[in-house]
Amino acid sequence: MTDLDRWTKQLCDQRGKKVIFLSHCLLNENTRYLGGAGEAGAVRHVIQECLDQGLGIVQMPCPEQHAWGGVLKHRLVRYFGSKGTLIYRTRNVVLPLLLWYTRNVYRGLAKQVANEIEEYQTSGFAMVGIVGVDGSPSCGLSQTLDIRRSLELVGQLSLKATRDDMNAIVLNCLMQGRGIFIEVLQDELGSRRLIVPFLPYDLPSELRGRPNAPIVRDA
Repeated sequence: MTDLDRWTKQLCDQRGKKVIFLSHCLLNENTRYLGGAGEAGAVRHVIQECLDQGLGIVQMPCPEQHAWGGVLKHRLVRYFGSKGTLIYRTRNVVLPLLLWYTRNVYRGLAKQVANEIEEYQTSGFAMVGIVGVDGSPSCGLSQTLDIRRSLELVGQLSLKATRDDMNAIVLNCLMQGRGIFIEVLQDELGSRRLIVPFLPYDLPSELRGRPNAPIVRDA
């Protein structure tokens, strides 16, 4: 028995040794796209569900905050209402560079998350899952956003646009597939042979005012 094993046994406490990794905006809606936050802080029922099951909650970084210009993602906001300007006309030329840069940033973040997951697992903790946000261009599991189409539509927003207009664009630009961050994170975990369930939070249902199904069952 190692010293660590001995002290862990001797100082046994109440920790459940089960953790779940959540997409950043489920714990902090302040990082959502403009118009997309449905609560002042966290998505309460998701947090309560995790607490009720005795799960430790680990907040993943917001990939878009790191790649797209901070909390309010100013690199994308400059496209809002830009129709008729040079930035709007050149969006399809710039987009491949934006996506290349985004993927590189996300790879670095994915390595950080994978390092943390690996450390939990080697320390004997159960990884209940990673919760992505369906409908997100970064964190979607089975639904993501058509970024090219969404840039076209946000460019057509008027100064009288409301959050309903913005959310309608999101719903109209949904497509099947994984978000960029989920894609690179799954690749990173796969390269390390780390097996972790991926669980979806249904953002489109939230935007349509429909309740989400429970995310974690019998953890």
